[in-house]
Amino acid sequence: MASRPCPQSMQASSPSPLNRNEDGLPGALAEETYRAFFESTDEGACIVRMIFDEDGRAVDFLFLQTNASFEQHTGLKDVCGKRRSELPPGQSDRWMRALGNVATSGESVQVSDFSAALGRWFDLHAFRVGDPAQAVVAVRLRDITEQRQVQERLASLYGLDTVGVLFWGSGFALLETNDGFLKMSGYTREEAIGKTWQEFTPPEFHAASQVAVWEVSNLGEATPYEKEYIRKDGSRFWGLFAARKVGDEVVEFVLDVTQRRKAEAALRDADRRKDEFLATLAHELRNPLAPLRNGLQIMRLSSPAEAPVQRTVQMMERQLGHLVRLVDDLLDVARITSGKVRVERQVIALREVLARSIEATHAAMEAKQHRLQVDVPGEEVHVEGDLDRLAQVFSNLLSNAAKYTPAGGQIRLHLAPQPAEVVVSVTDNGIGIPAGQQERVFRLFTQVRDHQSHFEGGLGIGLSLVESLVHMHGGAVWVESPGSGQGSRFCVRLPRVDGARAGSGRHDAERPRRGPLRILVADDNLDAAESLAFLLQADGHEVVTAANGLEAVEHAIAKGPQLALLDLGMPVMDGLDAARRIRAAGARIRLVALTGWGQPADRERTREAGFDLHLVKPLTQQSLDQALSLVEANAAREESRRNS
Repeated sequence: MASRPCPQSMQASSPSPLNRNEDGLPGALAEETYRAFFESTDEGACIVRMIFDEDGRAVDFLFLQTNASFEQHTGLKDVCGKRRSELPPGQSDRWMRALGNVATSGESVQVSDFSAALGRWFDLHAFRVGDPAQAVVAVRLRDITEQRQVQERLASLYGLDTVGVLFWGSGFALLETNDGFLKMSGYTREEAIGKTWQEFTPPEFHAASQVAVWEVSNLGEATPYEKEYIRKDGSRFWGLFAARKVGDEVVEFVLDVTQRRKAEAALRDADRRKDEFLATLAHELRNPLAPLRNGLQIMRLSSPAEAPVQRTVQMMERQLGHLVRLVDDLLDVARITSGKVRVERQVIALREVLARSIEATHAAMEAKQHRLQVDVPGEEVHVEGDLDRLAQVFSNLLSNAAKYTPAGGQIRLHLAPQPAEVVVSVTDNGIGIPAGQQERVFRLFTQVRDHQSHFEGGLGIGLSLVESLVHMHGGAVWVESPGSGQGSRFCVRLPRVDGARAGSGRHDAERPRRGPLRILVADDNLDAAESLAFLLQADGHEVVTAANGLEAVEHAIAKGPQLALLDLGMPVMDGLDAARRIRAAGARIRLVALTGWGQPADRERTREAGFDLHLVKPLTQQSLDQALSLVEANAAREESRRNS
């Protein structure tokens, strides 16, 4: 960076300080020092000769030399050879006094001041050069306007009690802090000053803090993050940390987020307890549902020709099925919100999904004498997803349409295939949804206010469940309604896939005919055990019951059943311990866990205990057939082993 000496004509009357001459200015050694000073800095630099009045007061100065950065910092051009009095007015008198003192005393000075003429803040460092009689002063100056603006903004934050402000110096030792941080940390100002960041930071946060130190040192700013701080008494608080370099210092801001972190932990705990409550509620509800379903099946088998009884059984089965679906929906909502729902993806025909949904809601449609119009094109449309979960989606939509449409209503199920996607809509001429509430219907536990006084209510979970399941399949769901009393249209859009990869699907088959089996049923709920035993006996099987886990073990060893259906929550010995005892005794029995608990963790526990199958109460005929088929599979393996 080249220096700019004054023109030759000016040098004659004002010799350059870089050349020794008759005025006695610095010589060769000084010349090298000054040239290095001028050319090695990005700061503005100049050399001036002070001018004093008769009383020895500095009243002006003459510019002898400047470097290239001087103009960049000050905006002043061609000042060499000019006096300060020739420049625009408004220059600080404080600078004049400071430079005069440097020239007379020889003591260097550093001062920060505002130049009204230039509208900028400068940090000025001045020192005398050469013969004192020449009154020559070298000046280095730096534009610190931006830094001062930042400091002024920091000053407004400094007095806040809610935000900690810390100023770190060399080696990241604390130079200053505000009352806000002292209040958070419990230190006095005298105790805090001089401490390093490590003394405020727990060891497990040192690595992250080292990254922040590197960022602010090399990039000028650290990425905000949350960390713990150590108080004077050894306790800790959580702080949101942010830091930025300002000049030679680092400014750190700390916002105490301890209460927010505690609130978040309390929310997580409440959410966990909610999931546990829902799981327990489902278990407690499923236990009495099991004998009810068994009893209805017994009634159907016992009175096949009595029409009034059969109609009553059908009504009770519909209501029981509705209750079972509510329990399942409650559990599904809990699983989805906690991320525990798994979607078993396969390429499936949407026609089969809709057929299952129609079948599941047939009783509800028939009960209110609705006319269901199904518009499905002849071409096969495939999607990738979980057959059961998608059937659950459309069953919920059809069920809602049936519920909120007056008796004898019109409901339409329409499938509209498009090249890359497919839209399935359920339209009804029911009571509709006011415009202001259409965005709310998919929220959990939300119901349309106009519906509650005129139609049977619900828990407000069905549509929330629909939305979650559709999103898990990469789709979208929305509602359209002109308003109250004008019906509704719910639409589901799903990505369409090539059907070439479609499997054969899962179709209900006729129940296989089996030979009589020896079966053990163990449940402390006497109604559940006896009703299930009656159903199995009616199907030709030999059944023995047990009221606790210890009895189950004794029967399993003594009577040698082929299949054991064990409740988990039995007294004396629970089903898990009973299964372990049976396995340890070497009994070759197929074990089925029969329980109201159906979470993935519950299934893992039964698998580890030695169960072959985990079934959730109340049993359906399909799940019971699944349990019975275990014995056939076992017999087939034994036969194969004997023949090999």
